[in-house]
Amino acid sequence: MLDIILLAIGLAGFGLGAYWDLKTTEFPDWLPYSIIILSLCVRSVFSFVTGDWMILTSSIFIGLAFLAIGLLLYFARQWGDGDAWLLGAMGFLLPEQLEFGVATALPFPLAMLFNFLLVSLVYLIAYSVYLGLRHRSVNSKYVQHLKEHKIKLISMVAFFFVFSWSFAFFMTTMPSASANPVSMAQFIFLPFLLTFVLLFSYYAKVVEKHLFKKKVRTSELREGDVALDGRWKGLNKKDIAALRKKSKHVWIKEGVRFAPVFVITIVITIFCGDLIFLFV
Repeated sequence: MLDIILLAIGLAGFGLGAYWDLKTTEFPDWLPYSIIILSLCVRSVFSFVTGDWMILTSSIFIGLAFLAIGLLLYFARQWGDGDAWLLGAMGFLLPEQLEFGVATALPFPLAMLFNFLLVSLVYLIAYSVYLGLRHRSVNSKYVQHLKEHKIKLISMVAFFFVFSWSFAFFMTTMPSASANPVSMAQFIFLPFLLTFVLLFSYYAKVVEKHLFKKKVRTSELREGDVALDGRWKGLNKKDIAALRKKSKHVWIKEGVRFAPVFVITIVITIFCGDLIFLFV
């Protein structure tokens, strides 16, 4: 019964966050707080009824650890405060696998974090490509960016291939017992993967530079906008009033609508287990 309630809270809470983020670029601050409070309340009740207080303490421990990671990224100006609290909420809600879920080889919190990183990467690639298709001018700027950095790009790609294929060749000289065909195949295909990651990182920089920031009139600012030189925290009425007194224009930044990653990660981790086996 506990697992069904937790799953319902997760799908409803994180699903609403994804919907609001995609529709309006933000979700209300109370949403992650509500998920955390509901998780702790439900777990407290079941801990009291069953006498097993690990149901609650594991939630507190893992939740605080996840929240610490999220806040670290927030203070490093990589995330918004809402995303940081959503990561914490995910830890409070699901510190262990549900009974009807697929067992994970890694400890469940680590499996969920690894899955989160992988889903984030795929999501960021898809999101950036989507923006590039909507704003075709970015593609020409990307080609220009590659031309400007072609020497560095060619050098790094050459290094990827020389290093990986040299190592693969070295493995062929080893005794047959040590030359694992699977490991050799990984080193043969590794430079293609690294080249793709490098090209995408260049593309992501161009998208961020040209699509994720814009200059607007301070009279047009609205609550939730993020100042370019600040942390990923939305402006409130007081902030907007202060900016309007200082100047007529201000640069604001927009980020990836990231909330869908959380609900996708939860569903995949519960029903598919470790995505790490894609690499093993």
